[in-house]
Amino acid sequence: MNLSKKTAYLTTQLSGLEILVTDLQQELMNTAKAVNDKLSTAADWQVEQEQVSGQLTHRTNALKESIATLQAELAEFQHQQPEDKLYSRAQKMVKLGADVNELMVECQLPRIEAEMLIAMHKRSSKSSS
Repeated sequence: MNLSKKTAYLTTQLSGLEILVTDLQQELMNTAKAVNDKLSTAADWQVEQEQVSGQLTHRTNALKESIATLQAELAEFQHQQPEDKLYSRAQKMVKLGADVNELMVECQLPRIEAEMLIAMHKRSSKSSS
């Protein structure tokens, strides 16, 4: 009888271990599936990040080109600006009653340009009155 008890006990133990092995196998499969899902998600995320990075690189390059263009335009504008200031100053002086000689000296204008500015001012004064 001792042997039959031991056999029954071992059979019970074996059944319990089989159930435990089955549970562990199921948990291993669930864990493997979860890991594969995470890997797939990570791969999708990496592709998306690479696309975003490419778009940002493209936008950065476009902005660099725009900045270079704007800097060139600004340099050109600054180069032209002193002449524009002289003519603006000359026009203000004409409005305040400056004569040809004053314009030539103060604004470094040739006589013909100084005379032309005064004539244009007189013409616009006549047409507005």
